[in-house]
Amino acid sequence: MATSGSSDFSVTRDEIVKAAYRKLGVIRATQTPNAQLINDGAQALNAMVKHWQGKGIHVWTTSEATLFPQPGQVKYALSNASGSDHATQSYVATEIATAAADGASSIVVDSITGISDGDYIGVVVDDGSVHWTTVNGAPAGSTITLTDALDDSAGIDNKVYAYTSKIVRPLRIVDARWVDALTGYENPSISMIARLDYQRLPTKTQAGSVVSMFYDPQLTTGYAYLWHVPNPFEGFVNFTWHRPIEDFDAAGDNPDLPQEWIQTLIFNLAVVLAPEFDVPPQKLSTIAALAAQYLDDMEGWDREEEPVCFGPDLGP
Repeated sequence: MATSGSSDFSVTRDEIVKAAYRKLGVIRATQTPNAQLINDGAQALNAMVKHWQGKGIHVWTTSEATLFPQPGQVKYALSNASGSDHATQSYVATEIATAAADGASSIVVDSITGISDGDYIGVVVDDGSVHWTTVNGAPAGSTITLTDALDDSAGIDNKVYAYTSKIVRPLRIVDARWVDALTGYENPSISMIARLDYQRLPTKTQAGSVVSMFYDPQLTTGYAYLWHVPNPFEGFVNFTWHRPIEDFDAAGDNPDLPQEWIQTLIFNLAVVLAPEFDVPPQKLSTIAALAAQYLDDMEGWDREEEPVCFGPDLGP
């Protein structure tokens, strides 16, 4: 018996929409929905997936990111919008190889590996802050040209961080750890706290070791609040977050869901679209039952393996 040797089956946005209409009997197998039907189906598909996102269906979107804090800064804007703070899923780190003066428009580093034109670049300067700008042109040799000149001197071995893309607005931040910049030691010392717990802190600008984070997911930008506020640069925050499920923008877009969800997408989209068409009640009942079963199956599967701990009942 010969098998395909592949396991990459997927469908596109328009294939999902067409299959949903076919289940309802709106089109036949040999027909293609017109532009209006495709547009309506795509809109309904996106709305449905965003609803699922609100239900917490996103184990595959659980991601890791790094926030680079500034001394004395309490609040950090997390999104990929212009002007947001510096949080990314992937970065490279190097160090200053030749001391740079205040006002220098280029730096010499130990390694330019992984650093490209247009990347965000942060240089830890001698006052303990991080000077953020972008890379201006492709690095040459060990030299990086900066879009904005340094606002303080940077000594030999000062840290330099570079990355390409900021994260989008997190739906949630579920865990955070402090990373020592010198040793790389990741300390699970940061507690995620609720809004009221943060508001009850008596001095929100008190400097010290970061031990708490509150995350406020606003409409287009999320805001992370650190307490204590960071000292002059000592390290950064690694955190676990839930990213939004990506939209179906174009006809050929594949789902930002595992392939196990394809049947669930098709049948549940058919149920969402059904009120707009004269679907026989018995047929709709069958489709709805299958849609509910498929969704229940996937919600049960969309879980991480976690230990279950039991302890003795010691009484009052």
